[in-house]
Amino acid sequence: MCVSVWTPNNMNNKLIVQLLEENELNISQLYALYAHKIPTKKTFWERISQEEIAHAASFQNNMLGIDLAQSIKETRFSRSIVQYVMDFVLQEKQRAQKSNISHLDALQTALRIERSMLEKKCFDIFIPNDTTVKELFIKMNNDTEKHIEILMKELKKSST
Repeated sequence: MCVSVWTPNNMNNKLIVQLLEENELNISQLYALYAHKIPTKKTFWERISQEEIAHAASFQNNMLGIDLAQSIKETRFSRSIVQYVMDFVLQEKQRAQKSNISHLDALQTALRIERSMLEKKCFDIFIPNDTTVKELFIKMNNDTEKHIEILMKELKKSST
């Protein structure tokens, strides 16, 4: 499993849109790791991992011809929020690689990620300047809500 390694310096060289795409890939890798570590729930985690890959691809596919530097107005919090979420996801990837992880623990971690400010409050924190980017954020928020529903349903099933 490939682990993305980044530092605040190379983070500052990337545009917010690129960081959001990278974060989706990191989340996908975490979920793929869960699929590998929890064989009885492999299909469940692989499906969600693939959806995260699709989110990352959406950034690439929908940003063609758009001035990425102007696509999202940065706020004073945007980079620190992206960094916080990325740090958490990468930390969870390392934890999952080094030790056994239960399905319940993986579900709780995934819920924390999906409910994060990055995905739930993107219009408050990341202000899209482009209609295509706004539409992408709406789609991603809808997909995130679906992920939360799927995870909550699975959590209820696993808890009983």
